[in-house]
Amino acid sequence: MFRRISLESLMKWIFLLIALSTAVLILGTRLYQSYAQKRESAAASAERLVRLLDMYDINYSEAVILEELGPYWRRCAAGEPPSLTVESGGRYYGFVPAPEAIYSDMVEEERYLILVGILGLIVAVELAVFLSYILTRPLRRLTRMCREIADGKPVRAPLALLSPSEFYELTASFNDMSAQLERWREVQRQLSRMDRLAALGAMISSLSHEIRNPLASMRIQADLLRDGIERFASGDFSGEDIGDAEEQIKVLGEEIDRLNNIVVQLLSFVRPRPAVLTPTKLDALLPWAGSMLGAQARKHGVRLTLKSTEPDVTVMADGESLRQIVMNLALNSIQAMEEGGGSLTVSVGLSPPSAGGGERGVITVADTGGGIPSGIEHRIFDPFFTTRKDGTGLGLSIVQRITENLGGELSLENSGGGAVFRIYFKLAERRMEQ
Repeated sequence: MFRRISLESLMKWIFLLIALSTAVLILGTRLYQSYAQKRESAAASAERLVRLLDMYDINYSEAVILEELGPYWRRCAAGEPPSLTVESGGRYYGFVPAPEAIYSDMVEEERYLILVGILGLIVAVELAVFLSYILTRPLRRLTRMCREIADGKPVRAPLALLSPSEFYELTASFNDMSAQLERWREVQRQLSRMDRLAALGAMISSLSHEIRNPLASMRIQADLLRDGIERFASGDFSGEDIGDAEEQIKVLGEEIDRLNNIVVQLLSFVRPRPAVLTPTKLDALLPWAGSMLGAQARKHGVRLTLKSTEPDVTVMADGESLRQIVMNLALNSIQAMEEGGGSLTVSVGLSPPSAGGGERGVITVADTGGGIPSGIEHRIFDPFFTTRKDGTGLGLSIVQRITENLGGELSLENSGGGAVFRIYFKLAERRMEQ
């Protein structure tokens, strides 16, 4: 995997290459000059010897000639072509330059320069490491403090008076940004507390309203029953009064059931049942929905349609939670159509592949109840928000919370003269492998 190089490492390499190049250039130039001087010295000694032998009839032996040429010449080896031929006493001697002697003398003469160069290179390396550390230290410190800000901690970088002006201004700007972020967080915390208090107030107001309505009705029915009992005790009690008493007891029972339903939904919302994700067949929802919703649909004149667009779709979900989702959405749709009737369709199947993802299992609940009025689409999943007089405003909130707990996705649109809810879930592995 590609690993980004740090600025400190980059600066170390740059300083090191600059120091190495400078040392090599200076030392190389000096060594080359020394080598050239020795080659010129060897050539001059050869020229001087040749001129001397041409001017005077001198008979030198090979050893004497080699001594006169100096240490930078040597005898030719067998088969080696000579660079210099000297004639003395009628005999010819061949010689070639001795570069190893030149190098040896050169190293001997320039040993102090080489030593100084090596020491200078070591000092340059240490200086490069030190400069890289000094120049990148403020950046590393700001990087560490940025991580602390991301973790929600208040930070303030120390301002060093001796630091370069660019780092001083950068640190001062960083401190200003950190202070503004801290003020913004404080504002967010205050807004969050206000939102929670507002939500709590709205919840208490809605819950009080929902509880007071059935209580008021129960109070009225209880007063009527008490009047009936008083008339029965005084003997002024007719058969019509018996029918009224039965109706009043029936209303009391309905209001008690209504209160119980409010408590059950409230508990489902604030304390949802832990979901157990297992491979769950969506087709199994349809027979259950038919048995549970058929009577309610017929009672309100709603035509119930159940269909599967793709058989054997298995998703990772909790079966009981899926039934609760379908029940809440279907009852919400039936209640939306209870005055004029309509059509309710519950279907299961596969969704088309989405961008960046594959197929998913989908549950669709569609009705013809007129759809969600514009302007309240963004509020229908808020707890205790309802447009019905006898609604608790918790049904759709519970659906949304269950869907999120199962890792699903909930969507809503107005289509075909009604509302269409779609709930998407990830397919089980076995289906995905097929």
